[in-house]
Amino acid sequence: MMNIRCFTLLLGLFCTNLFGQTPEKITFKDTQNHYLKLLPKDKPEGILVILPGGGENGKKVMNQINLDDLALEKNLIVLLPTWEDGDFGFHIEQKFLDRMVKDTVEKHKISKDKISIGGLSGGGMLAFTYAERAIRDKNTYFIPNSVFALDTPLDYENMYYRLQREMERNYSDIGTNEAKYLTAEMVDAMGTPDKNRANYLRESMFSYREKDGGNAKYLLNIPILMYTEPGIIWQMENRGRDIYDLNVADITAMINLLRLKGHKNADLVITNDRGIRPDGTRHPHSWSIMDSKECLNWILKHMGA
Repeated sequence: MMNIRCFTLLLGLFCTNLFGQTPEKITFKDTQNHYLKLLPKDKPEGILVILPGGGENGKKVMNQINLDDLALEKNLIVLLPTWEDGDFGFHIEQKFLDRMVKDTVEKHKISKDKISIGGLSGGGMLAFTYAERAIRDKNTYFIPNSVFALDTPLDYENMYYRLQREMERNYSDIGTNEAKYLTAEMVDAMGTPDKNRANYLRESMFSYREKDGGNAKYLLNIPILMYTEPGIIWQMENRGRDIYDLNVADITAMINLLRLKGHKNADLVITNDRGIRPDGTRHPHSWSIMDSKECLNWILKHMGA
């Protein structure tokens, strides 16, 4: 199904995984969702969950990064789910994430205190949603030790009005069509923010217009690392967008608010001209904006590994 987490990633050709690591594919009879599991040679010391963006699967992610290979070298188990089924509020995804991590923890005797999760775009949205529910609702299997995210949409209320501007401008077919189906998904799930703002506050990872940041206030004790590449000139020329239309606005606002509230480990990396898709085309909304070695070192620092 197509839903809000599918913030388009139309991926083409992809390179061969550097080390040729062959993952184990874990499937279940009662769901089409599945995941890949990669095990280190030595005794595992923690778990890294890498969450795909919209339109991706675990194998495609492996072929765009080397975070998984580096994590294996540091004795982390790597899990990469693939979503064939989901829902707007990530409830199906949350339950599957619980399930695959629980199975891994119990089979390999891993501490639940050493689990890091993160992803690109919709994968980052799920990571933050899971972490916030872990604190707010206390209905998750684990509390993430840390969360990393790449160019993740955060504020549904802001997003709604961004999408309206996108449709009004009608600058590019890709942007306009994306705005149409994302708007339909949001309205179907939550109504419109002018009449149903409470729904938007409940589901958003961050709410700029709320003094406490909305659900972001539940992240105060969880280390966060965010990557974003504004690519403003690219966005203007290819999508007709300005900075008010980009994820960077809410990303920087959330990190700033958390820091002002005393968060000691809310980190932000803003890149320039790193965004390249697997087929070689320029696009700031890509896995390539992440420095895998830098990200892993940050994860290990907070995991105490």
